[in-house]
Amino acid sequence: MKAEQFSAQMVEIMALPAEERHERMAALHTSIVTAYRAAVAALTEAQAMRLMSNGAETRTVAQVVGHIAEWERFAILGAGDMLAGLTHPRMVTSIAGYYEPDGQAPVLDTIDAFNAYQAAKHAAWPWTRIQALALDTATTVHALFTEPRLLSAARLEATEPFRKRLEDGTRIRNITMGWNLWMTVLEHEAVEHAEALGMVGGA
Repeated sequence: MKAEQFSAQMVEIMALPAEERHERMAALHTSIVTAYRAAVAALTEAQAMRLMSNGAETRTVAQVVGHIAEWERFAILGAGDMLAGLTHPRMVTSIAGYYEPDGQAPVLDTIDAFNAYQAAKHAAWPWTRIQALALDTATTVHALFTEPRLLSAARLEATEPFRKRLEDGTRIRNITMGWNLWMTVLEHEAVEHAEALGMVGGA
């Protein structure tokens, strides 16, 4: 999905009342995750090892998929915060609070440090392991945000006031951290790495 197309949808959806906003976001998330999971599932090992350059940064497609999956693991931790009643979920304003599955918390001060750490880790993983993680995290984060008995509109609204700067520079104000986190997950899957996964042109 093109950044401008995604931003236009977010501006429209975020202007709606909370319950209708949740319904529209859930429908969009379902569309995006369906396309994303299909793209990840279809990648062969040879395709996953293809190098992708982004400025000075070069990663394999597998590392890009791993990168998305690790940010989604982080978003799942943030979702847990909101389900537990926290008003400032992790991942929205800092890298603090990211944990490995064994409970270790690497010291990562910036987004670049987080991304470099994940790229180095996934360089040693087989494609099948990265692929399985990506499919699992995408399914889990979708379930958490779209199921109205979990991260409901009311729970998302109960987080602290915030804003969102989208990939194309569009700024959405007067929202909360919960909505910000949901938009971040969708933009990551549908826009930021769509070209690497062959998803350009629609979700």
